[in-house]
Amino acid sequence: MTRLLLRLEAPTPSTADGDTALLHALKRLPRRVQQVFLLSRLDQLDFTRIATRLDLPVRSIERHMAQALHAGLPRRDVLASVAGQWYVRLQSPGVSACERIDFRRWLDAHPANLQAFHDTEMRWRSLLAPARQLGHDGWYRQGKAALSLGGCSLAVGLGVAALVVLGLWA
Repeated sequence: MTRLLLRLEAPTPSTADGDTALLHALKRLPRRVQQVFLLSRLDQLDFTRIATRLDLPVRSIERHMAQALHAGLPRRDVLASVAGQWYVRLQSPGVSACERIDFRRWLDAHPANLQAFHDTEMRWRSLLAPARQLGHDGWYRQGKAALSLGGCSLAVGLGVAALVVLGLWA
């Protein structure tokens, strides 16, 4: 989406407790979702560039972004979920004119929809500080896999164990 409902200069409320809770929620996400989120939020890459870089379909990028945006939200908040889906979809290069019209109709259908979308924009802004903490060392910029050290260690350990069992390590 090229135009947000709020001005970019609008201050974002931030508290240490809120940032800590958001950081923990982001850390619980799958590594690939974290990577997609950080490439978008910190490096400000659009969905197409992220998809190309990670060799994923744009729809997967949208799904991952929606998952990151909903991190830490109660699952029962249906209106926030719908607003988040709209927020992510409108940023996608594949959004059609019909979808933009549908969004506008949804937004105008009830004042609660506008408030939910506004809250989603504020949430997106509140994720910047936790994103900086999560991606402070730049791990998310690594190649496609962005494997954690633990996963690599486990794979190497299993490989060595298989060689020992097969008697090939001598």
